[in-house]
Amino acid sequence: MVRLSDLSTFDRDHVLMKQLPPLEPFPWVSRSRPVSEMTFAIITTAGLHFRGEQNFEMSDASYRAIPGEEDTARLVMSHVSTNFDRSGFQNDVNVVFPLDRFRELAAEGVIGGLASVHYSFMGGGLMPDAYETSVRSLAGLLKRDGVDAAFITPVCPNCTRATCAIAHYLESEGVMTTGIALIRENAEALKPPRLLWVSFPFGYPLGKPGDAPFQRRVIEASLDLLNRPAGPVLEDFPEDVPDLDLERSETCPVNFAQPSKEATTWRARLANERLLLQPWYEMSVRRRGRTTVGLSDLSIDQILDMVAGWLDDRSQKLPDTKAFKFGIEDAKAWYGEAISAQPGDYAPGQVERVLYYETAFGAALKEYFQHFFAGDEKTIIFARLIAPRWAMKASTGTAAVDRHGNLVEQPAAKAMREAQQHAAKAHD
Repeated sequence: MVRLSDLSTFDRDHVLMKQLPPLEPFPWVSRSRPVSEMTFAIITTAGLHFRGEQNFEMSDASYRAIPGEEDTARLVMSHVSTNFDRSGFQNDVNVVFPLDRFRELAAEGVIGGLASVHYSFMGGGLMPDAYETSVRSLAGLLKRDGVDAAFITPVCPNCTRATCAIAHYLESEGVMTTGIALIRENAEALKPPRLLWVSFPFGYPLGKPGDAPFQRRVIEASLDLLNRPAGPVLEDFPEDVPDLDLERSETCPVNFAQPSKEATTWRARLANERLLLQPWYEMSVRRRGRTTVGLSDLSIDQILDMVAGWLDDRSQKLPDTKAFKFGIEDAKAWYGEAISAQPGDYAPGQVERVLYYETAFGAALKEYFQHFFAGDEKTIIFARLIAPRWAMKASTGTAAVDRHGNLVEQPAAKAMREAQQHAAKAHD
């Protein structure tokens, strides 16, 4: 869940350090017609785009256009954060980008219609004001498309702040907004016009993959906020979804064959593991009719060779950071789809726990994380892009990129650090 009480201490501290004062002045657009006559656009901060389009970079406040008539099965995700579960998106695009649900609402007359184009941002690593220029520009496009309101979905721990920022700047340009908050405390601090808080795991803003009625209930509760006469509005969705107990045993139900005695190198271990999972990945593609692999130009074998090269011989040069990041994201998607195709039900987060605790690939990523985490501020930032905090049981800091492209210490983190320094001096 995304209740602070359900998070580890370092995750809870990390989330709370993201609290910021509201963006000013407070914007509010009143509804001028019934929801049944309004045209909606969907905006997500999940870093979605079509395969072959430019991937999102680490500090990227731009957006990608998603035409409403195109096949969402072609969407991939290049969100830089490692701290949310991508298996919901892998199983059902609508849990992140609910275009099918909105098509149903339009067909039934619940809403007036849909924009011809929808949009995706990447919600990780940025301060809220970094989105201002892009969002104000986007507002003009939405108006030309006849859009009355935008529905916004987040995925990662930082995405609620991005959602609040997008809502603020759109509403200040005259476009009504509603949507989802994954972290209530951060939405409460930033005071966007109107959001619905849900207690769902990171990566699951609509709750249940494959459960259209549940997704509809979430969307309709969010649309109902458009009827409130004044804001800010932050209301709670009354339903939970089943969640993985993050404090339980790290052992997961998938059994991986032990490497043979000949598999003494990382390259051999990863190659053996790829052979073990290949049939399951192929089954996943057949069943789902899609794959979320496709951020890099490399095959899974080439990616695993790249990962193994430096681990087997640390005198070698480290891989290029951009190629490495997009390559390992493709490998994570490949592993995730293969693991979840095996028999059994997987709770949110469980596929990722299998990857990091049970596979040679997960162990390799931890090796890279430890290497970069032991370096300077720049390499520690890159460690964030390799493995999540829960897997490493460590925080990688709370610095974020501001609107000028500078890496800045966030106010809550600075206040905590200064308080600790003051307490230490007083003790001395």
